[in-house]
Amino acid sequence: MDKPRSTAAPIFAAILLLLPVLYVGSYLALVVPDGRLTMPAPGSGLMGFRCHYRLDSDIVLPTLFWPIEQIDRKVRPAAWPQEDFSFHHFR
Repeated sequence: MDKPRSTAAPIFAAILLLLPVLYVGSYLALVVPDGRLTMPAPGSGLMGFRCHYRLDSDIVLPTLFWPIEQIDRKVRPAAWPQEDFSFHHFR
């Protein structure tokens, strides 16, 4: 009598191997190295800031993709601006 084989381990391994691919793929789909000027809501005290992602996010995406962005800045320095001032706070 053969013992039934567990299929959970290969499925779990495939999911773990897929996670880095999804992380890098989503970074490459969302990143804009040149940046774009994003205008915040009036009265917020911010004049505007340069956003390096296609979605307007000043905290979540830069924090989530910080490690891979540092690698990208070293690998493709010509694609990134030399002086990067992310926030311009005026009152």
